[in-house]
Amino acid sequence: MKKATFCKLNARLSLALTLGLSVLLPAWSQNPCEGRGACDALLINKGRPWDYQVSTAPSPRTLIAHEPDARERSVVEAMKRLFTTSSIRGAALLNGDKLVYLALKDGIPEDALFYGLSIGKTITAIAAGQAVCQKHLTLDTKVGDLLPDFDSTDMGKASLRHLLTMSSGTWEGLRDANVATPDQFRELWSGRISIKDLMLQPKVHTAEKDFGGRPRTPGAVFAYRNSDPEMVALMVAKATGMPFANWVEQAVLRDIPIAGPAVLRTDRNEHTFASGALQMTLKDWGRFAAWVRIRYDDGSCLGTFLKEGAQPLISARGPNGPYAQFGHYGYFTWVGHKMVPDSFYAHGVGGQVVAWNKNNQRALVVFSNESPANDLAALYRDWSRLP
Repeated sequence: MKKATFCKLNARLSLALTLGLSVLLPAWSQNPCEGRGACDALLINKGRPWDYQVSTAPSPRTLIAHEPDARERSVVEAMKRLFTTSSIRGAALLNGDKLVYLALKDGIPEDALFYGLSIGKTITAIAAGQAVCQKHLTLDTKVGDLLPDFDSTDMGKASLRHLLTMSSGTWEGLRDANVATPDQFRELWSGRISIKDLMLQPKVHTAEKDFGGRPRTPGAVFAYRNSDPEMVALMVAKATGMPFANWVEQAVLRDIPIAGPAVLRTDRNEHTFASGALQMTLKDWGRFAAWVRIRYDDGSCLGTFLKEGAQPLISARGPNGPYAQFGHYGYFTWVGHKMVPDSFYAHGVGGQVVAWNKNNQRALVVFSNESPANDLAALYRDWSRLP
């Protein structure tokens, strides 16, 4: 083959490969894993070029390294065994600001950013709670009150409270809780559409029908889907006058404060994926866990919001979410764990868990490829029973 012909062929192959990757990468960046787990490529990454970057903080919340006492030692040893034998990539046990145990799998650096997936829904609820406490809106504010584009839709009739309890009454979404197809995700990553455009699809903002053909009313039925948290972010952004990612950094991450850096996943139009946005280091996830539980008891407006949001506000049902473990749902928070009833959880698909106890400040943080749910539940039951 002549050199010129070979070079032309090589150039064509390179172009074809580049075009192929440009089609495949957007879908891969949404979920490069097979099944319901979270492979390392999804669980640990630095985000994408257009995502919102949270800067480092000069004085992050102090976590106090604490050697386990005699009562804690058996639970810590059980955690070590589970960590070794499972797909857990990072784990922590805390008692308030005391960091009793923290571990990363071999080869994972301390500055690795763990993607919380649907733990991000709980972050969204807390950010909304901060907006309520600062009187930007109320729990009874309806979507249509703030966002005129939705005023005449069924979604427009849902209040912030309905959205936070996954009970807007609108379309239940796809089986993976998404309301975007793979083709639409490609459009999102390219910037041709936005999250708001997805929410303005008639199928997304139209009420589900009951067996009698009647439109479902807001607040009546729980259905786990990503559209309700995305709507919360749109509401809070409009009420506060800033992109939702900026609000999360200001009202949540700087209130903790985390050390950073961190990433909040967005589309190219500055709309945050409020159904699962946040990526932080394992230690910052520990700071978040400690902060939530301490705020829960502090008597503040946010503390009251957290306590209300950790109540069994609506009965949970399938097909999406960890329903085998929980009977109820609060404000984007799982409650009524069948093995640890006095607890509330932030939960991501596969194996991302932050668990809090209502009676003390003992918390569990786990990032895993596929959650060893029963083992973790038993372990957290024992941890949360300690004084």
